[in-house]
Amino acid sequence: MSFINNKDISKKYICFILFLIAFAVTFSSSYNPLNFRIMYVDSSVYITVAQGIVRGHLPYKDLVDNKGPLTYLLSVPGLFLGGFTGIWITEFILLFISVLFAYKTALFFGNKKRALFSTAFSFIALLSFLLVNAGTEEYSLPFLMISFYIFTKYFFSDKRNVSFSELVILGFCFGCAVLIRLNMFPLWAGFCTVIFIDLIIKRSFILLGKCITGFCFGIVIIFVPVFLYLKLNGIIKPFIEQVIFAGTARGFGDSSLKAIQKNFFLVLGRTNCALPLWLGIFWIVTKYKQIQFTYYLGYTFSYFLMVLFLSFSGSSTHYNLVLIPFFVPALMFLSEIIYSSFSFALINIKSTKIKYVILTVFFCIMFSDGIIRYFYYLTNKLYDNSGKHLVNAGKMINENTKPDEKIISLGINGYIYPFTKREIASRYFYQGSGLEQLYGARDEFINDILTSRPAIIATVTEGGRSEIINDWHAPIVEMMEKEYRLLSDENGFNLFIRNDR
Repeated sequence: MSFINNKDISKKYICFILFLIAFAVTFSSSYNPLNFRIMYVDSSVYITVAQGIVRGHLPYKDLVDNKGPLTYLLSVPGLFLGGFTGIWITEFILLFISVLFAYKTALFFGNKKRALFSTAFSFIALLSFLLVNAGTEEYSLPFLMISFYIFTKYFFSDKRNVSFSELVILGFCFGCAVLIRLNMFPLWAGFCTVIFIDLIIKRSFILLGKCITGFCFGIVIIFVPVFLYLKLNGIIKPFIEQVIFAGTARGFGDSSLKAIQKNFFLVLGRTNCALPLWLGIFWIVTKYKQIQFTYYLGYTFSYFLMVLFLSFSGSSTHYNLVLIPFFVPALMFLSEIIYSSFSFALINIKSTKIKYVILTVFFCIMFSDGIIRYFYYLTNKLYDNSGKHLVNAGKMINENTKPDEKIISLGINGYIYPFTKREIASRYFYQGSGLEQLYGARDEFINDILTSRPAIIATVTEGGRSEIINDWHAPIVEMMEKEYRLLSDENGFNLFIRNDR
């Protein structure tokens, strides 16, 4: 029985629906100019670095962080041209690309209408994890989704072949993803391992050589300009220290078997994230005699590796966003099974629309946490004035300082910096989280602040936050008690200004 009737759907209609899916997701962004609000901690750090680049500063040298350079550089054009609205448009473009290739992938498993349905609910699932707007997971998603599409196309093509240009794109996407965050590689590792073994067994050495050459060429296309950017700006050494060494050390910081096991099941336990793994295992068992068996093997192996490396990184909810590509085949399969079951149960109801509505309701219940979170974000404007508070706090800092004076914010965030024209008093613009692996970071930060004595020291209070870290901030707090006075405790910040001003 077909999913629904197979009336043709025009390309314009499909593009419009895909546009709406991407726009609806992006509308929940904290950078939405119609519902602007305080960004999340990670996002505030990435945007602060991007702002520093716009002002002529260098990542890793002038502003310390442990993410790949594309995390910041992807935000630079939008920030430069349109401020936070420009970042919002950047988010939309990246999500639209992701939605488009999710749909193209879904077409390998069913008709157009079912592909649209499964694509929509894959991104409803995404809403449960969209906590860090303008963050590493969201920015890497189009590269993950494009690669997932190419892998699917390879396995579902009759001759198991792929064009050289697609191999180059695959390598390019891999390079971009790891230059955003190093632990994005499992998707490629799983599928490529299966392809490599399959081609060796079949003695298809020419195709294997073509795959390796094209993939490596794609990596070179993105790695060379990034390397030149780092080299010409003299920041290769700090990049290696902060991203390769410190970033990796943080990613594997809590690598005890007990912690990994706990995080593994935490990751799988969120919003049906166990579904792709269990379906992958089911497909391996039931389709071992079919020609697409190697696809399902690569799918399951890649998903397992993705979950495993997320378990090394920790248990933060937003990490699950990178699992969304795997939802597309899973939801295509599940929708067919459930629809068929409803069709059997409702055999006396001939209306396809009613059956389709029932299936939609079922999936809405299945992904209700994402839907609830989405409407929570949309209604933030009714009670959340955090965006206005940031603007007002930034203006207050500008009005009470001179252009050549500097400021510092205490805590693990970079909330205030994008809203003030003043420079930062230390390259450790956020403190604590993620910097513990950098030798001498705390001592350098303390020396910077005690020496420069910034005109204003800020501590965030928005949402009841208190981010004073005793290990990092004790000497600073002692100096503040002697040499600073409270300027304002409004707008979500305590602003302390130096007494001699």
